[in-house]
Amino acid sequence: MSDHHSDHLHPELTPLSMFVLKSTEQVKLLPGETKSLADLSAHMVVIVTEGTGFFHTKSAPSTITTGSALFVHEESSMQISSAEKEQLGFLLFDFDVLQQGSDSDHVYSPNRSWKPEYEEYFLHSNNRCTELAQTLYLNRRTRDPLEILQNQIRFQQLLHLIWSNPPSSIDEKSSTVVDRTVTYIHTNFADSIGLVDLAKQAGLTPRYYTEIFKKKVGKSPIEYLTSYRMEQAKKLLRESDKRLREVARLIGYEDEFYFSRRFKQQVGVSPSVYIRMSQKHVSPVTLQYAEYLMALGIRPIAAPEDQVLYLREQLQLKEADYIVSLSNDDPEMIKPLEPTFILTDYTEDCSAFSKIAPTIALPWLAHDVFGHFKKIADVLGMQERAASWLKQHEQKVQKAKKFVNGSMNKEETVSILNVRATSLLAYGVRNIGHVLYRSLELTPPAIIQEKLKNDPHFWATPISEKQLSAYAGDWMFVHVFDDDLSRAHLQALMKQESWNQLPAVQKGQVVLLNPTWFAYDPLSLEVQLEEAVQFLTKQKQSWPPYYPNKNGISSMDVKMNSR
Repeated sequence: MSDHHSDHLHPELTPLSMFVLKSTEQVKLLPGETKSLADLSAHMVVIVTEGTGFFHTKSAPSTITTGSALFVHEESSMQISSAEKEQLGFLLFDFDVLQQGSDSDHVYSPNRSWKPEYEEYFLHSNNRCTELAQTLYLNRRTRDPLEILQNQIRFQQLLHLIWSNPPSSIDEKSSTVVDRTVTYIHTNFADSIGLVDLAKQAGLTPRYYTEIFKKKVGKSPIEYLTSYRMEQAKKLLRESDKRLREVARLIGYEDEFYFSRRFKQQVGVSPSVYIRMSQKHVSPVTLQYAEYLMALGIRPIAAPEDQVLYLREQLQLKEADYIVSLSNDDPEMIKPLEPTFILTDYTEDCSAFSKIAPTIALPWLAHDVFGHFKKIADVLGMQERAASWLKQHEQKVQKAKKFVNGSMNKEETVSILNVRATSLLAYGVRNIGHVLYRSLELTPPAIIQEKLKNDPHFWATPISEKQLSAYAGDWMFVHVFDDDLSRAHLQALMKQESWNQLPAVQKGQVVLLNPTWFAYDPLSLEVQLEEAVQFLTKQKQSWPPYYPNKNGISSMDVKMNSR
């Protein structure tokens, strides 16, 4: 550490000052107790060894916790109190500051007006400080001259450790306070807890406490409390035979009807429906999320015709042969199947289908692919299964990134184009873009990067043929809708001179994607990830094969025309 840095941090440490330990005291406050530090005959340092509490000066109360160190100078006063439901332990060290009269004077006298630059520190080297502080306390009554001298040395070391730490910051204290109140919620969720109670535990105003809690956790304190209670409720509903009234009481709700309303708001279904859906053997009908259920190991008894066909032909899942194909979503077709529950993406479906079986509506744009996956797993009580699948998928992603990073130029950009009958779309991170931009973290063109800065969930934007060059990357992944007009649109586009000037075309790095790439579900992402590695490392040609010649005509023309 440079001299300049030391002077900046610790101006109270001057060659003309000596710090002499006078006495040591240990204090333990029961929950809600207060100790006043006033009319001091010496300066004092307070080191908190356990618990959480507050210190009060003329300004607003401030939170202290294990590892906090406070300086109280002789002319000031302070009150220290414990939290309402937690005891507080701390050590007090009285000391004098002796000041040298002048540079040539060897006489030292008490300096009662001495003040530290900062009153509060947080001890990162907490274990060593606590060890020194406890040793000083245990040896406080020694009469051995050498041990008395050793105590003075220990006290100097303790001060040095304290002043070697940065002053306690608001962010650091806030983080500690939030962590401790989260622990408090986990321990006391069954009690009657409100925002005022939690803020009081933190020693902060409700408004400020809510602000710092939400900043760290991502939810307000009450939102977090409610979600934690509902997790405990789901566990009780799955694993016990307790009545609804008892479950409500065990997680902090006296009114079972209020609990039921809150449960449905949080989980999406009522407690009674959740119990049915958490059974070991379920036979759902899904109108959208067939692939998600299959990833969780659940085979729906029925699904829309196009989804069943996709599972059979594109994902080649043999189990799909046992799924009933629904030509439409007529309730009369579903009723004879006697499903355990019905899963849809339209809230409008609920009223008609709920007469047949419990119905869950998950709007398609409400979450991304993994958001939906986790939500479905959450409702079915299959969080562990989902977490295991996601962990394995992430391992595959990391492996894929190593292959791709070792093959591609880091500066190369990747663009995604969707060709429809009368329009073009440049894609962001959703659907086709998930594997390329989120999983593999490839670099989009600058114009897409800008859109992602403004909206991290940016999906796609329509573009004109004239704008294509601005959206084109060194690699271009092209998906064509499976209809004659869309295929004709791409063929016409490929015959234009502007197409042949695109960097990806000139480098032979245009990839034509198969239908699997337009699907947005966990199982399809696995296929897309594997193919992306093969494309980008040039182990596999695109589908259909695309080999542009000097005239801009490709070998895919014949295949596309023959479809």
